[in-house]
Amino acid sequence: MSPQQGIEHVTDKRIRQTLVRMTLIGLAYYAGAWIGVHQTITPEGIAVLWPPNAVLLAAFLVLPFRQWPAVAVAALCAELAADLPSFPLPAALAFGLINLLETSVAAWLIRHFTGGEFSFRHLRNGACFLLFGPLLSSTVAALLGAGVYLALGRADSSYLMLWRLWWFGDALGLLLLTPLFVTLWQRLASRHPLRFSLAGGAELLLLWVATVLIGMLAFVQDTPTQLSFHFSPILLVPLGIWSALRFGVAGATLTVSLIASLAVGHLTRGIYPYPGIEPQDAVWVTQEYLAIVAVLSVGLAILLHEIAQQRLTLIRQDNELKAQNSLLEARIAERTADLEHANQALQQANTQLEKVATTDFLTGFPNRRHFETQAQRELNRLALDQSKAALIMFDLDHFKSINDIHGHEAGDAVLRELVAPVQAALRPSDLFARLGGEEFVILLSHANRQQARHVAERIRDALGALEIVQGTTRIHVSASFGVAQWDGSADLHRLIQQADMALYRAKGSGRNCVMT
Repeated sequence: MSPQQGIEHVTDKRIRQTLVRMTLIGLAYYAGAWIGVHQTITPEGIAVLWPPNAVLLAAFLVLPFRQWPAVAVAALCAELAADLPSFPLPAALAFGLINLLETSVAAWLIRHFTGGEFSFRHLRNGACFLLFGPLLSSTVAALLGAGVYLALGRADSSYLMLWRLWWFGDALGLLLLTPLFVTLWQRLASRHPLRFSLAGGAELLLLWVATVLIGMLAFVQDTPTQLSFHFSPILLVPLGIWSALRFGVAGATLTVSLIASLAVGHLTRGIYPYPGIEPQDAVWVTQEYLAIVAVLSVGLAILLHEIAQQRLTLIRQDNELKAQNSLLEARIAERTADLEHANQALQQANTQLEKVATTDFLTGFPNRRHFETQAQRELNRLALDQSKAALIMFDLDHFKSINDIHGHEAGDAVLRELVAPVQAALRPSDLFARLGGEEFVILLSHANRQQARHVAERIRDALGALEIVQGTTRIHVSASFGVAQWDGSADLHRLIQQADMALYRAKGSGRNCVMT
């Protein structure tokens, strides 16, 4: 298979996967809409929750942004297919666009504030989902949806009543089902489905059996006088907490969905667990109850998961620290045994380091930093004695040409060879250093300008007579000199500047000369 054919094969495979995925999302959205219309409506016509937006928000949260347009098309087609039997095309299209706006804006905000990759594994992610999904986006979408209902002229309720019905049903669907869909989706995508040990599976089965039994009794309207023990929906809250403690986010979302299905099933059959209140109020109270159970159970599961991850991180870091401590102790014991030898080596290293820090490696003479320290100290001493001094700066003429023509090894050889003739022209008390490159400096204590010029001329003559042999090549050099007289008060940098200016005058005068 050629590279082009391989690319086309991969592209076709991705297109097929996207089409299959969008088809499944559209079917799931349609199924959610059908359930919302036929299975979550009370006999009085009150919608308890709206599932399809949970499917859409879950898809937007887990799929990459480039697939959002395809998700939107699939959801809009499913919305039209579900609504057209009951609503005119403009209304069905408006409902679909409102749902798309709600879920896409919520998903974008959630992913923006959680770093892009979303999962219900961090408390911050759960808080962002709760804020931007059920609380914010559903509220705004309800304002638009209630307006569409009023425009249709089919509603006999006020705008605020329609807004509240839309908001509660939509927000509850997101709150109950989106964590479930996202968690299961990511488990399947990572090829790590839910797995429990035999004991864990038995415990989960016992939990769900208890949930069903208590739910069948708790969501029935009765009074404490009819039974010796009153089954209240509040008894299901510990079961939600149990699922969060033992089975994590996946177990908590499944258990909360089971509790919600029991509550909605009773409501749609006209069975209300709260005696003495109107059906609408009973639905609202149940919706609020389910929201509290979902936030408590799923939020606790997320918190426990985050704590567990932090605990594992701390354990790993502690183990790494213990391993490092053990290694450190072994090294300390080894070093202690060789302490005397190490101290000797350290002293030698310090001596060598001091030499390296103060010496030019090529010529063996002091480097610029050491020269400046020693020279400034010498000028301070001379100032106290009211003595004189002079400074010579010189650099080799056309040194770059030597490097370019004969190579850098030849240039290094030239620098090494000029040390001996320069040193022969100096006194032991004179300070000589390499400033850098081919530039050198000499501080002459107790010397005036004329004496310094004489020394510079001797060095110039010695360098002119110097012949450096590099292989079969013989190299001759010359140098330009600048001399400055110290006035007894200027600091070293000023004195160097004066000598440097004289050096530039020497170069400008044809090189191979001394200028003051």
